[in-house]
Amino acid sequence: MKRWLIPGMIVALVLALAGGGTLLQVAQSAPEQMTFYVIAHTGPGDPFWAVVQKGVTDAGKLLGVRAIFQGPPQRDIPAQVNMARSAINAKATGIAISVSDPKAICAVIREARGKGIPMVAINVKQPPEFTESCPYEAYIGMDEYEAGKNVARFMMPKLSKGARVLIAIHEPGHVGLEARAKGITEVLTQELGATVEKLDITQDPTKALAALRAYFKAHPDTKAIFTLGPLGAIPAIKMLKEDKLVGKVFMASFDLDPQTIQAIKEGVVLATVDQQQYLQGFISVIELWLEAKYKLQPADYNTGRGLVTKETAAAVEALVKQGYR
Repeated sequence: MKRWLIPGMIVALVLALAGGGTLLQVAQSAPEQMTFYVIAHTGPGDPFWAVVQKGVTDAGKLLGVRAIFQGPPQRDIPAQVNMARSAINAKATGIAISVSDPKAICAVIREARGKGIPMVAINVKQPPEFTESCPYEAYIGMDEYEAGKNVARFMMPKLSKGARVLIAIHEPGHVGLEARAKGITEVLTQELGATVEKLDITQDPTKALAALRAYFKAHPDTKAIFTLGPLGAIPAIKMLKEDKLVGKVFMASFDLDPQTIQAIKEGVVLATVDQQQYLQGFISVIELWLEAKYKLQPADYNTGRGLVTKETAAAVEALVKQGYR
């Protein structure tokens, strides 16, 4: 669905059903018992998910409903499944969930749909190779694979044929991160003949820094590094600065945090992919509410908007400080 359709749908709803009143006036008539859950594979301790939580909270306040964001401290699929089952048992009005482990999460989606609870996927969707039923009604998030391809093509002019490239992954097995890595790998190997390796750096910043340094010691000819989120970007930035690799090793990343944006402004990082995660929280609640109140079917919503570079970093930084990125 084009990005403008959801706002347009909201305006049409207001005009048709509220007699020209505001969205807030329509929302205030919503039943107080409506409760929506947004359940992620990682909680708000991760800067990325803290922004999603803000989107969820803001949507709940706007609509006058309960909107609850949940997620374990670190990627923990059994914990995420348990949170989803608790929401099902609480008779949630609607649930949004990240499909970071399709086998486990699609099973709980089927369970919820079997009990009549609307479900949308956010942030990570069912990968094409997973063929079991996964009956969420819409996906709200970025196309991870295409984003990987786009950032790889952005990096290509900086690299020579056959260059060595590292992809640092902080959550191996996470289907969204793996799709990003797949897109990067396909472009650089097929179009540049690059040697691309993937390294598990873990979510622990100390371990990540050690793993990165060990890799670069073993492979000093590495010309570029891709990190797949702030948990990888922050230790990578630290390494490039402290080990005097800025300008010698090119770096690109995904998602936003203050340290990554500052590194872009300083020229340490060339670019990062902004998937506008605030929208993943906000729009998921809006769409579930529209279905619950007006039987409007949820629709796919692509939150990705491209790359943040040195030219755009300052403008985006202002939004990060406000919690919208």
